[in-house]
Amino acid sequence: MPMKITKIVPSDWKDLQDKVCKFLNEAGYPSESPKEIETVRGKIEVDVFSKTENEILRQFICECKFWNAPVPKEKVHAFRSVVSDSGSMLGIIISKNGFQSGAYEAANCTNVLLKSWDEFICLIDKQWIKEQYKRIKTLAHCLGVYTDHLDVPFEKLTEEKKRKYISITTTYLRPYLAFRELEYKRIIEIDSITVNGDSFDAIDNLFLYFEKVF
Repeated sequence: MPMKITKIVPSDWKDLQDKVCKFLNEAGYPSESPKEIETVRGKIEVDVFSKTENEILRQFICECKFWNAPVPKEKVHAFRSVVSDSGSMLGIIISKNGFQSGAYEAANCTNVLLKSWDEFICLIDKQWIKEQYKRIKTLAHCLGVYTDHLDVPFEKLTEEKKRKYISITTTYLRPYLAFRELEYKRIIEIDSITVNGDSFDAIDNLFLYFEKVF
């Protein structure tokens, strides 16, 4: 089974909003939470507001429900009106405890998606991996010169610089090579990975490790 993007589970309603906003930003969808927006009926506050450079999608909003009960159809109807009145292309309701059957009927054939936390993460997983892989690759790029002895005139270095070079390669070489071997497609397929003795079964923790090292 492929690695999950994250094993994080939001702990309360505020944490759910914050985590939805966080992962959207990391996936390349600039987001704010909460956000006061204009609608045809006046200003309202939404849980998460996202704007994109995608001309078709343009903007979307998320409603986060950390309820102990499933979300009923009335909330879907109300949210559909907000999505429409705000000019948003898409609305997503993320619910801790699912949705009533009537809620799914109310969202059918509309621009509103009903998702659990895990389903929301799956919705953005490929875009999230793409953006985060690109970010870590940029951080690691400057270390490339230290991995090839032909790029470094080691014999001509002073003793102090030789010690610094050895220290750098000892610290960064294995993580750098591990990341270089970790192609985008492979990340999606593997179920776990071990780097320098540390095992990872969630991609956000793996990338956090690389970020700290690089």
